[in-house]
Amino acid sequence: MRVGFIGSAHSVARLVGAEAQLPGVALRCYPYADPHDTAEQYRLALAENDAVCFSGTISHYHRARELDSDVPVLVGRFSDYTLVASLLAATAGADGSLTIPEISIDMPNPDVASAVARDTGISLDPAQVTDYRWVYESRYSRPVDVSEIVRFHEQRAAHAGARLAITSVHAVYDRLRAERLPVMFMIDSLQHDLDLIRTAQQRVSVQRLEGALLAVVYLTTAAPDDHASPAAGLRRRLAAEFERFATPVQHRLAAWQRGGLDMFYTTRGELDARLPALTTTMRRAGARPEPGAAIAEPAVALGIGIGRHLYEAEDRALQALRRATAEAGTAAYVVDEDARVHGLLGAAEISEDARHTEPWLIELASRAGMQARSVTRLMSFLSARDFAPFTAAEWAAASQTSPRTAERAVRKLLDAGALRVAGQEQPLDAGRPRTVYALAESLEGPARRRRAAAGDPALARTSFHPRGSGA
Repeated sequence: MRVGFIGSAHSVARLVGAEAQLPGVALRCYPYADPHDTAEQYRLALAENDAVCFSGTISHYHRARELDSDVPVLVGRFSDYTLVASLLAATAGADGSLTIPEISIDMPNPDVASAVARDTGISLDPAQVTDYRWVYESRYSRPVDVSEIVRFHEQRAAHAGARLAITSVHAVYDRLRAERLPVMFMIDSLQHDLDLIRTAQQRVSVQRLEGALLAVVYLTTAAPDDHASPAAGLRRRLAAEFERFATPVQHRLAAWQRGGLDMFYTTRGELDARLPALTTTMRRAGARPEPGAAIAEPAVALGIGIGRHLYEAEDRALQALRRATAEAGTAAYVVDEDARVHGLLGAAEISEDARHTEPWLIELASRAGMQARSVTRLMSFLSARDFAPFTAAEWAAASQTSPRTAERAVRKLLDAGALRVAGQEQPLDAGRPRTVYALAESLEGPARRRRAAAGDPALARTSFHPRGSGA
């Protein structure tokens, strides 16, 4: 398994020869000179590895986010060990004369200091600490200002009697050394980096196992005897697409013998890669009728089940197919490995003709750096779900965009204050937690009032995504 490690020259040098402690890992290191400028290292690491680790929060925070992909990316976190070990090393020096109040210190997470005080009784005066906590609180708000941190240590040395600066930023360390001010870099163990790399190894292993889950596909039409109908033609095209990556098999469902049913076996990984193109084909060729309108042509129904073994996948595919055949028009559903139901054609409920000329919406789109039409489509998507929280993957399926594009749109709206993080969705067995988002409260109330004033009953299709705490 290939793992890339992006870090300062000091962090990278510490890992020399560490592969002996990382069985099964081929480690590639990408040193940087400036934690604000790691775009090239990040690009190479994503292209060459199964997972990427950042040694510090600043380089991770300032990474080229437009490059983010499905490759797992992890970052080492500032811990109480780092703070305690650094304070111990500083005060237990050669002469032992340095005291805690004579130290100035910078750190990314100031909450660690209060936790250390509770556990050990070692307290830091808030005035002797500066932090850059926003690297945890925001997707992107402002750069970490190295000069500002340097000035903090200089002023503490000049006016508050600080005899030693402890810094968490290598660039600050270099600047203070050049000024001949006493400084030490925070102590962080090699074990911390090794644990981070092992976590990345586990993350990739889980990701591969998820991709290897079995997927069963059932495909049919409401009136398959009419081989000349557009729906039958769509079914044949979809079957041909599935045959390119899935294994066609003879189905064993007696109830479907007369009506006809196409059945395929594949893996979740293969399915995830092909599903966006397949749902686009279904949407274009088998659009839903208007509410109350007669169905001009027979419908196509698609049911997909994901399971840990064949019978589980088949049972869930049948559940999905029955739900799809119960709907008017073309429908497609997936029942995943956690028995959650996902409607693949939910984007049909997004109004393509929705107005996007309202000043508030145009202002929001400008603030987020997006087209007003894109924001309108997201608002329509949320309204149809009665503003239930959602994942970026759900928005990708609904908007017919790639997961990467959907992630970028969500991040822009998050930074613009239009969305908030509602929690995380963690599979019960294993896998990466998925962030769950919701419309900001300041926007949801007015949006509901506008919907009510327009007479929209908001009879959205039931969502089977777990809600509540988001856990």
